[in-house]
Amino acid sequence: MLYDRPYMRQAPPPAPKNASIVTSLMVITVAVFILQNVLNVFFPGYAGRNNQFLTNWFALSGLNFRELKVWTILSYSFLHSTQNLMHIVGNMLGLFFLGRILEPLLGKRQFLLLYIGSAIVGGASYLLFHFNGYGPVVGASAAVFGMLAFFCLIRPEQPVTLLLFFIIPVTLKPKYIFWIALLGSAFAVLFYEMPGRSGVAHSAHLGGIFAGILYYRFIYQSGVRFNVSSSRPTVELPDWFKRKNKTAPKISYRVNRSTSRDELQQEVDRILDKINAEGFGALDESEKNTLNKAKDLLSR
Repeated sequence: MLYDRPYMRQAPPPAPKNASIVTSLMVITVAVFILQNVLNVFFPGYAGRNNQFLTNWFALSGLNFRELKVWTILSYSFLHSTQNLMHIVGNMLGLFFLGRILEPLLGKRQFLLLYIGSAIVGGASYLLFHFNGYGPVVGASAAVFGMLAFFCLIRPEQPVTLLLFFIIPVTLKPKYIFWIALLGSAFAVLFYEMPGRSGVAHSAHLGGIFAGILYYRFIYQSGVRFNVSSSRPTVELPDWFKRKNKTAPKISYRVNRSTSRDELQQEVDRILDKINAEGFGALDESEKNTLNKAKDLLSR
């Protein structure tokens, strides 16, 4: 049954071909940052300024978007300021610490959906305020704020210790961090970003927070979760699977009972392997129906 399966007894050894999404995102982002600096050194712009090729083609701005460079609504999140090293350091730290908690909880595909979705919604939020402007925005901050918002919503009471200014330890509950981030970003948009008193894209941060809220409300709370712990993974099935359908007709099998059970068990094993590898959301309707049918038959 479930616990005679290898992955239910202990976590399988990591396979190189299934590298962590967090690691992959960090490697890509750092590689792009190195490329930015290489271009600045070997191919400087006019009057010794930074090379503008990546900014012109991959940074997000109202001008770029009006020129139909629609991919910039995502690609901007892989670029960072080359003038401020803490820009990429802060974002990569946020991606690492939040990602190592959320990726095992959500699975690779759902975590990537949260990250990319937060970056896109953050970019759209920036365009909402600056569609007619020319200033480009770069950085993974919107994606990190989306992860932060989601984490705060799923673990509101778990104390977290932060290093304020990377020096002073401060312990807060995530529910307070959530409201500080939300209200602080909204305040900064209205009183700093819009009047042009800040070079920080607080509107993108605000959009990332809303993306995290939307993911929590309409995807995570929809009922499907796949959790993988270091010792014993658990699969929490949606409500429609748990409820017994009183009106469903009884299914009669006239074939050999043991053969039917064996075949059904093999199909259930295949589906559970798929859930373990890709998450519950990867199942098609026929596979969900098979699980629904198996819960009664295999329990006899």
